[in-house]
Amino acid sequence: MAAALGLLLCGCSPDTDSSGGAGTLSESEQLARGYIEIYAEARKAGTLGSLDTIEDIVDALGEAGYPAVDTENQVNMVRPEVIRGFYDSVEEGEAAETSLFLVTDDGGFVRYDLTSEDGTVHVERSRLGWEDGKPGAEKVDSYEAHTWKMDEESGYLYVEKAQPAGYDGSIGYTAVRVEPLDGELRELNRKYILPVGYRHTNLFLTDWEESDYGEIDFYDLFEEFYEEEYDKSIPYASDFEKRTYEVPARVFEAAVTRHFQIDTDTLRAHADYDSDTSAYLYVTRCREDWGHPCFVTPEVRGYEELEDGALKLKVCSVSQQDNPAHTFSHEVVVRTFPGGEYQYVSNRVLPADHELDMDWYAERMTEQEWEEQYGGE
Repeated sequence: MAAALGLLLCGCSPDTDSSGGAGTLSESEQLARGYIEIYAEARKAGTLGSLDTIEDIVDALGEAGYPAVDTENQVNMVRPEVIRGFYDSVEEGEAAETSLFLVTDDGGFVRYDLTSEDGTVHVERSRLGWEDGKPGAEKVDSYEAHTWKMDEESGYLYVEKAQPAGYDGSIGYTAVRVEPLDGELRELNRKYILPVGYRHTNLFLTDWEESDYGEIDFYDLFEEFYEEEYDKSIPYASDFEKRTYEVPARVFEAAVTRHFQIDTDTLRAHADYDSDTSAYLYVTRCREDWGHPCFVTPEVRGYEELEDGALKLKVCSVSQQDNPAHTFSHEVVVRTFPGGEYQYVSNRVLPADHELDMDWYAERMTEQEWEEQYGGE
């Protein structure tokens, strides 16, 4: 029994080369062959990136004895006890090793082979992909974890690869949800919160309600909802340059009001509407007001049904860089309708015990503001 528990904590077979060498790559390819039917069926159906397929692959790796989750943390980790046990060993300064798999949306995975000694964690990272229906694994990198931290409040494990000063490539952090999240909360998040998120809209970053829309940028929402409303990409290109378009009122208003109960007079008062042409002057974002990369993702952690049937969602942000200044909580009220339609009713940012830094969002500059600041010599 003790030997079996030891093998589970290791998370690997006895002949595994945990140094990330040929033995590990060969084993990864063998693991992929173990779920090749899942891969082949999904590839044929065009559903490799679907949540169901990703979850099936995660489960297959779990059945093989490994802790696994997806790269976007949208399914619960299988065999999380292995990672918890390894984390405890690191904290106690004990020698230990394990492997962690992050399933990607192409049917492959990123593999982290972890070894610990005297409280230090060494990471060997490899990647498995598919070519012509055959799995192929290759080593990615090897490093000593600059940060190794379990955030008990969020349930996330953070592993950081130190990057040189001035490096502007991919972030060095890997953020992995270890603790499970209720499936109903995940579904609420996918339906109402994730489609908008935090990147290029302040919908969830400012306080507002239907009686006072406050500082909401409805041009942000026009961009967010256009494709959903018209089933095609937005045709008003920016190419990172400041451009102005006249958008017919019916086009603009249909997109924005898809998820809002707002009358046209109110909307026109909050946007630049030209009554002579019955069009909205839509100014695109450009390099100067594009904002910064956003490494913060939302999670619904709770909800309640209000007397009128609306849902009040308690949402917490998760920093992929383990940056507390980027984390905040907010309450979103959503009005639902039969058939799956819904409207946003209000948002309230909850008080935090730290100063919030939402530097990824930039206010959209008007064409005049851009000309005054950047258009001159």
